[in-house]
Amino acid sequence: MSDALLIRFTNDYEAACRLRDLGFEPIECAFGQYGSVMGPLNMDHHGDESHREGVALRACRDLYGARRDDPRFVVTGTPDADAVLAIIALAGLCEPEQLKPAFFQLVDAHDTDPIGHDLLATPDGELLAHFNQQPGLFQNEAGFYTAVKLMRTLLGSGLETAQRDQIRRADANRRRTALEGILAVIHRDGRRTDPPTSVDGLTLRRGEDAIADSARVLVVKSPVWGFDQWYRMAPVVVSYASRMAKVTIGCPDGPTAQRLFGEDGLMTAWRTLGKGWGGRPTIGGSPRGTRMRVTDAFDTAEALLDLLLE
Repeated sequence: MSDALLIRFTNDYEAACRLRDLGFEPIECAFGQYGSVMGPLNMDHHGDESHREGVALRACRDLYGARRDDPRFVVTGTPDADAVLAIIALAGLCEPEQLKPAFFQLVDAHDTDPIGHDLLATPDGELLAHFNQQPGLFQNEAGFYTAVKLMRTLLGSGLETAQRDQIRRADANRRRTALEGILAVIHRDGRRTDPPTSVDGLTLRRGEDAIADSARVLVVKSPVWGFDQWYRMAPVVVSYASRMAKVTIGCPDGPTAQRLFGEDGLMTAWRTLGKGWGGRPTIGGSPRGTRMRVTDAFDTAEALLDLLLE
């Protein structure tokens, strides 16, 4: 890794602004209703910046090496593939031919609509799945450095057959763990029921299926990402991640979010839930740096019920 690369992590809007003013390029520095901290390259696509294309897509396609001579970045949140690939491209930390369009386009598509993609169906998807499965990608500077090192290795070396087999085993375990973490199904009238014991045969709850019965909000406490499973039981998911002590809210796609919450989708929810809540029209969550509890997840679910149009 280049010794010149300098990443600063913060959960504070004002601190991100100060670092930006010192010359650090913000990467996905969105702070809910506080707004996005933007540098000259406009590297965000959340909240009021949701109209922009994803950061990895723009960095790899249009801006390779734009920060090669000054690879300083300020970040917040999770070191996901979108943000990490953007840093690598902007800093020129790999050869340009290693940034294959099929891969960075998949990273972008999965970041904005993760439900619509089976990552195990293609070699590029397996590469992304392997990245997502790795431990140590924490919400801090060390997590981002670890993620950058991992992504550079994957871009340069790819995967071995044994790793591909492990990816499938890990994904099967992820799906099982995701189902074990479901706490309750909350219905349109406020009733709470136990979830189904299996999602076999259940389709994603979107479009007409979103309102096929009275189930509306699923509350989950899980150490893994499982929205592709959870959306089969309800069209709105409130997920509590105990390790990060944060709450995430999601809908499976834009049209479903609009049907349930109005033209702005979940942007309506962020305004109602309070300062610091934010994200995109289909997914987002609790304020940066604020430690949440499981009870907050249930309170959030109840607040969302009051906002539902159907």
